[in-house]
Amino acid sequence: MRMKKNSLFATILLLSSFCISCEKDDPTPSPSEEDAEFVHSVNVGDNTYISLFKDLNVGEVNTDKAQILAKGAFTYVHKDKVYVTDTEHFYKYAVNRGNLVQEGQTLIFPAGAKAVFISFVSDTKAYVSCLGLGKLWIIDPSTMKKTGEIDLSEFAIGKESGDNNPEPASSIIREGILYVSLTQLRSQFNPNAGSHIVLIDTKTDKPIKMISDDRATMVSSMTPAGDPFIDEKGDIYFYSVAMFGYVPNLKEGFLRIKKNEQEFDKSYYFPVSDKDIPGVKGSKASYVYNKVYAGNGKVYAYLNIPGAMSNPPDYVNDKS
Repeated sequence: MRMKKNSLFATILLLSSFCISCEKDDPTPSPSEEDAEFVHSVNVGDNTYISLFKDLNVGEVNTDKAQILAKGAFTYVHKDKVYVTDTEHFYKYAVNRGNLVQEGQTLIFPAGAKAVFISFVSDTKAYVSCLGLGKLWIIDPSTMKKTGEIDLSEFAIGKESGDNNPEPASSIIREGILYVSLTQLRSQFNPNAGSHIVLIDTKTDKPIKMISDDRATMVSSMTPAGDPFIDEKGDIYFYSVAMFGYVPNLKEGFLRIKKNEQEFDKSYYFPVSDKDIPGVKGSKASYVYNKVYAGNGKVYAYLNIPGAMSNPPDYVNDKS
């Protein structure tokens, strides 16, 4: 996708692979073990398997040496460490002879925290969005300990009716400011209208303000999906998923905050559902899910294709 209003998406199947491989059991590390460059995460049954492999020329990846966690664990890489959250536990792994080896203690979150997103400020400071608590935890990744927290209840749209959780989700840091998307759910599968971002000063850990845009709704997928991201110009792009089409009349689309700005760019709004896409059933997509910014204004993404759905939808076998 070129980052212009009349651009179009290319689609690609993306696995959760991040730069940092894996071979058969051998007490002596082979060159491929020593040259591990990718982390691979896959859900199979009730578990998530996280392992390493050498490069994209590898013909297959098995789970013989994988770390096994509860289904739905999410993987992050910061420098030479791999971090994994299963929403209530946070783990750190080092790479040793082609394998992932846990390093340091496990950081434990309160029950229901839904700690899914993390943004690293440095080797000793990171923010974890606790969607279920309405808070950000500040942690030290080097010691795997909590060092503080930021309560975001003041930004909850439903606080007058007793909802004090704005559901903080995906985040990104630019020029000393942490931008945190707020899902702002009324109830399960029912978000408040609009896209909402809270800005936080990373030096003081104090919220600056919340900004909103009513052109699209629900600026996060509630699980990592490849956004927000920053392009070569320094502009931040957020994607609002509109509750995946479950709520009528909500609009999806990309929004932008330009470099040196702290408000949404009113001249930019890119809804995917408005575009004709040749070669797919029905020529339309309803929303974007997983995505990756490839540089030079191009995004690769999964698109949801309504024309490929059966009626009623079969979420296992439909190729949508």
